[in-house]
Amino acid sequence: MTSTIVGKSGRIYIRREVLAERRDPRLSVFKAEFVTQNLTYKIYFDRTKPFYNLSLRLAADFPESRRLRMHVDSSEEENFLIYPFYQHTLLGLLQDDPEVSRAAQKRILQETGAAIQELHSKDWIHRGDFNLAFKFDTGALLYNTRAVGNIMWRSPEGQTGRGLSKASDVYSFGLCIYTLGGREPILINDYPELAKHGVSPQHAVLTRHFSYFGPANQGLLNVINNKKWTKALTILSKETDLVVQDYPDMSFEAWGHVFGSGAQKMISGMTKIDPRARATIGQVMEHPW
Repeated sequence: MTSTIVGKSGRIYIRREVLAERRDPRLSVFKAEFVTQNLTYKIYFDRTKPFYNLSLRLAADFPESRRLRMHVDSSEEENFLIYPFYQHTLLGLLQDDPEVSRAAQKRILQETGAAIQELHSKDWIHRGDFNLAFKFDTGALLYNTRAVGNIMWRSPEGQTGRGLSKASDVYSFGLCIYTLGGREPILINDYPELAKHGVSPQHAVLTRHFSYFGPANQGLLNVINNKKWTKALTILSKETDLVVQDYPDMSFEAWGHVFGSGAQKMISGMTKIDPRARATIGQVMEHPW
């Protein structure tokens, strides 16, 4: 792979450090420079060509979007996409600057919700990153061979990679609102410590979700539609339910009023364990909160 890459625009990009390293180096995300601009570029080779093509379809479906993050340059010959470079994720920005006002946080969340609504209006789902976005038939469910996206923000069905839908995006957005409300216990920052005790990050995340938002129910299991996962989630859910019986204050229903009754009701509707029972993004955006 050369240290410089020429985009469709004719611009020459100088490849810099790795921003996100993957097991397969062809999937890694790099930083690139063009004159005085810092840009992120993602490289797609060989078997990832379908994802490259999907990103082009996404941009074609939303040519004038001001909310969705789109590539600004590409190369069909080398299968790479150039995106604007951002120094922070939303969560990282707010953690570094805790003085951001509540009004500003709510405005950011409103714009995020509007972006999700824009995607859903044309039957796209986000799945945790724009290079993972997927378009499918209305009402269909997406079944992957593995989970994709950031483990911290996945819905219960997202942790299995099975039965994903627009409702999966809504659940993830609900987790964002929950976390920005100052409730960090749902976040897991010490993966090595978990590994010492034989606990996988996936197990830890699902345990917290079932503790806060309710046990795995038949609605979730029907959507996942897999015997192995049904058994695993049922066992985990029963174990979690025993803990919640001893410590009922763990339930979001018990303490969520600290967000305000309106916010608690909205978040509860977004984080229902049964995907088909969750609020739609349209209902979320219409909520008075």
